[in-house]
Amino acid sequence: MRRTLVPIGAVAVILALSSCVPVDASVPDSIVRPSAPGVSTAPPTPSAPDTMSPPAPGATSSIPGTPACVDGVVAIRGAEMDAAFAGACELVRVEGDGIDLDLSDARVGAVVASGDRIELELDAVDSLEVTGQSADVDAGAIAALTVSGDRNEIDADEIGTVSVSGNDNRVEAERLGPVTQSGDRNAFGGD
Repeated sequence: MRRTLVPIGAVAVILALSSCVPVDASVPDSIVRPSAPGVSTAPPTPSAPDTMSPPAPGATSSIPGTPACVDGVVAIRGAEMDAAFAGACELVRVEGDGIDLDLSDARVGAVVASGDRIELELDAVDSLEVTGQSADVDAGAIAALTVSGDRNEIDADEIGTVSVSGNDNRVEAERLGPVTQSGDRNAFGGD
């Protein structure tokens, strides 16, 4: 009887050890809270090179690499970069991480910022959409603000309507319109 138990025990140990699989340390653990925005479990993809809209035909720029409005859109994509736009355009689209964008002298209708650690300086816009984490926005007037993500800070003189989904966001304005929010520890108020 003992001779039959030894091979069965050895097989059990081999099966138990073969089921151990090393974990890829480059993929971070994801924690999903019911009130948090959707979290992608896909592994990170390599980032695209830093890009800005090329100048429109006939447009002039004294600084190489200065963003330009092309077909009504200023598009800025990259990581760890500073940029400024001082013209007029319907839409400014910012995508990436660690981007510092000065639009304080621009006349734009809408700004869409996607990524992490994006810093924006704005004068007045019809709409601002921030998607990501740890954005920092200083603005004059925002007619409609939409924020989704965590730890974003929006400071403005005036904000018309506010919609926030996420956690630990802070929205401050001297004049603040109606607020719709879902999430935890979001703060809204005057300066």
